[in-house]
Amino acid sequence: PVGVEDAQPMQAATRTVTAVTKDWVPPNPSGQPAITVGGTTLAQVFRQLNALGRWGVGGGSARADPTPPGSNPNVTVALHGNLVLRMPVWTGYANASSAARAEWDRMVGTLRTHEHRHVEIAIEELDTLASNLQGADVTQIATKVTQANTAMNRRQRELDRDTDGGTRPGVPYGNIFLDTSIA
Repeated sequence: PVGVEDAQPMQAATRTVTAVTKDWVPPNPSGQPAITVGGTTLAQVFRQLNALGRWGVGGGSARADPTPPGSNPNVTVALHGNLVLRMPVWTGYANASSAARAEWDRMVGTLRTHEHRHVEIAIEELDTLASNLQGADVTQIATKVTQANTAMNRRQRELDRDTDGGTRPGVPYGNIFLDTSIA
């Protein structure tokens, strides 16, 4: 018979992440709600965009579904990227001059490049998170998600710092401006 002094404490079964599902493959960022500006001139549009603070939005944030209950040692984690790519829409575009439309299109193209880089940064960090979760104990999931979001936010801030929010001329992901002198 086993005496009390011989009893071993029960060890909790280790549960390990063996698979990760990713909702950002293929990327499908949400564009809602729309960023809508009106006005009949680029100067009016410019004032409305500046009042918004941000002319566009791009990026994402990591979230994991709760770990499924049970004692199965192999766990699949469902990760969500919460990707977003919101661009401005000018409601007066159709009635604007061809020169004003061309300037708007140029600005939107440059802005899209900048905001798309924000989405790419999110995807890069999400992919790193998915890799880092493979083989991890389920107790590490929340910490790793938090670390990924911290790294993602740091890199997003660095992009905006290095480009002055996309307005710095002559740098990658910069040169975003709207020439309001065009009628």
